[in-house]
Amino acid sequence: MNTLIEHILQETNAWMNPYFVSLRDGTFDKDDFVETQIQFYFAVVFFNRPMAAVAAKIPTAKLRLEVIRNVWEEHGEGDPSLMHEETFLTLLDRLAEVTPEDIAKRALWPEVRAFNTVLVGACVMDEYLIGIGVMGIIELMFSDIARWIGEEIVNHGFLSAERLIHYNLHEKLDVKHADDFFDVLRPAWEANVENRYYIEQGLRLGAFVFNSLYEALCNARKRRTYRDMRGPHTRAS
Repeated sequence: MNTLIEHILQETNAWMNPYFVSLRDGTFDKDDFVETQIQFYFAVVFFNRPMAAVAAKIPTAKLRLEVIRNVWEEHGEGDPSLMHEETFLTLLDRLAEVTPEDIAKRALWPEVRAFNTVLVGACVMDEYLIGIGVMGIIELMFSDIARWIGEEIVNHGFLSAERLIHYNLHEKLDVKHADDFFDVLRPAWEANVENRYYIEQGLRLGAFVFNSLYEALCNARKRRTYRDMRGPHTRAS
């Protein structure tokens, strides 16, 4: 299974995703970067919901335990200030003084809605091995992505290293989260060929949709009409 995971990561090659290429080469305008990060906030807020749903589908309490612990960590282990959505709000505030009120005025871009919908579909409607595979490889990919984005935020002077938050926390945390998901998969992987099929389906789907999300955000930033999209509460009745 480890060999398959490594193969999928190499095949996906997120390092060469245009989102991260643009960040590295300095062609990603800060205002555009902030807009895409506001959209990513909507994915951050949503992520623990499919995670909780797929945890409930794991057939044994022993295997379920660490995934439930991950859900708890996503909720700041009971401390609202440490919830992942709160640390991301702090990041947005430090990047560009973006407030919750500013975010509330934004409409959710279809690129992010599509990503969220795939996650909940895989975790609720599909085989639990597929949902676990999706969530596990996304966590693993994000451990690298968090490092890349954090480094470029600092390199481009968007924030100092001392004021960076959220991304520097996930670089190591998400490696453990990924391992927790993969530990659920390993006994099933060893059990039979059918399980291996479902696991590979989940791993490949997760890598595809997460890499596609960033590519879509990179492309969407060029469509300035998105700046005119507003949430439902801002529209006239």
